[in-house]
Amino acid sequence: MANKEHLEILKQGVEAWNNWRKKKPLTIPDLSDTHFIGENLSGVDLSQTYLYEAKFICANISGANLSGADLGEAYLGASNISRANLSGANLHRTNLNGADLSCTDLLRASLLDANLYKAVLTEAKLNSADLRYCQLVECNLTGAVLTGVKLYGTARDNWIIKDVECKYVYWDEGGKQRSPKDRDLEPGEFERLYAQMPTIEYVFEDGMTPIDPLIMDRVVEAIREKQPEFDIKIDSINARGLAPSIKFTVRYEEQKEEALNEIQSGYTERIVRLEKEKDQLYSLLSQAIDKSGIKLIAAGPGSIVATDGSTVSIEQHIHNALELQSAIAAEPEKSESFGKVAKKKALDILGGAIEDFAKGQIKEAAKQIVELGKDIGPVILNTAAYAFFKSMFGQ
Repeated sequence: MANKEHLEILKQGVEAWNNWRKKKPLTIPDLSDTHFIGENLSGVDLSQTYLYEAKFICANISGANLSGADLGEAYLGASNISRANLSGANLHRTNLNGADLSCTDLLRASLLDANLYKAVLTEAKLNSADLRYCQLVECNLTGAVLTGVKLYGTARDNWIIKDVECKYVYWDEGGKQRSPKDRDLEPGEFERLYAQMPTIEYVFEDGMTPIDPLIMDRVVEAIREKQPEFDIKIDSINARGLAPSIKFTVRYEEQKEEALNEIQSGYTERIVRLEKEKDQLYSLLSQAIDKSGIKLIAAGPGSIVATDGSTVSIEQHIHNALELQSAIAAEPEKSESFGKVAKKKALDILGGAIEDFAKGQIKEAAKQIVELGKDIGPVILNTAAYAFFKSMFGQ
């Protein structure tokens, strides 16, 4: 919470506040969690100020001194921060959605995991700033200085990087591997390389099955672990038409051919693995069927035809349920994951869901798994298998 005395001084106006700062140079102001709604704080001295979770809503802090300030998880969306000094500031997970940061000084600022969607950073000085995991979609960086920025894990769709000044950057997770390694980028080279991310398209010539996007998600995870320098991501999925496809982006144009080979081999390997697991899946189905007394007839990959003639796609549901069951089984009994639901009960719920899938009760069983995930948490929430079940409910 903010210091009440500091808040009262600020309420007297920018001039009174700045005079107080000059008289008390060693005092670190605490304005954390304060709401500045539509306020004019142009030219205010907030250097070294604690502003954690503060809310600057449509505020004017142009020309302000925010050097070394702690703005972690603060909100500055739609505010005017132009010409401000944010050098060395902590902007970790700060929301700057649509903010005007033109001509700001962000030298060595930490913007780790910050939201800069549609923010204006024209002619901003971002030398050595940490932008890892930052949201830079449609961010305008025209004329900005980007030399030495850390860009690992950033989302950069349709960002504007015209006329930027950039000699080198860091693309690795740790922010230590200079790129290019042994030279400086030529003027305009950064823009030519990164204005639009190089795209790869994988076409499913025999059609796309419901499980293919899930498989590709795991292929991407494996490639990112093996070759993080690719920074490969799924860009879009087109499941319609005669040539359904999935598009991917990589960091460099010259990586496209090698990355496509990795995608093809990874996808083929997983398809072969699924074929080998088919007997195990049908064996489990048979066990579930024997218990329930319902008779089902196998009808090829991905489907089971019930005796009443209806057809349900369940193979992928069971495969994902088995993966979640394995993840839970591997979690220690005393893990925090089992605070609300005991491990044995969680395994029983998934076992029951598998039986329900065999009966054709797809949505009912999937709903049980989604609800279970809410109680257990990261052990299944962070898996692609859980995302598969959540998608059935549009969540």
